[in-house]
Amino acid sequence: MTLIRISGGITQPTHLLFSVVVVMAFLYTCNLQAKEMDISVIFHPDIAQQTISQAEARQIFSARQQHWEDGSKIHVFVLNTDTALHQQFCQQVLQIFPYQLERIWNQITYSGQGDPPHIVKSPQALVQAVYTTPGAIGYASQKMLDDQQEKVIPQ
Repeated sequence: MTLIRISGGITQPTHLLFSVVVVMAFLYTCNLQAKEMDISVIFHPDIAQQTISQAEARQIFSARQQHWEDGSKIHVFVLNTDTALHQQFCQQVLQIFPYQLERIWNQITYSGQGDPPHIVKSPQALVQAVYTTPGAIGYASQKMLDDQQEKVIPQ
């Protein structure tokens, strides 16, 4: 092991300093990649409102808004709270932490003020559930939506 001398007579192992630099660079790269991921809110095709503001998304996904403008019930579909896509959706789109959203769901559910979201097992299942459930809303990565569009054969 090689030691380097830092002013003041303190010695540090070279490999420790190198490891710290590598870890910091990795975390910075991961942070950039997470910010670059494009996440879209998706709707059932029959929903008239196909765009949504951040405030509206937060109201819907936190079960504070439970009906669409036409009075129909909103069915919220999400992934498990420990999945990367769900965590990124919460932080990027809703700008809250996943545990905060889960606390809101628990409070609304146990107080009898609303229903919890429907939790699905995979991003593909989430997209399928939204497109087959009237009044549904969810989220997906734009890359996955683009990949699915390419697989659809026009008639």
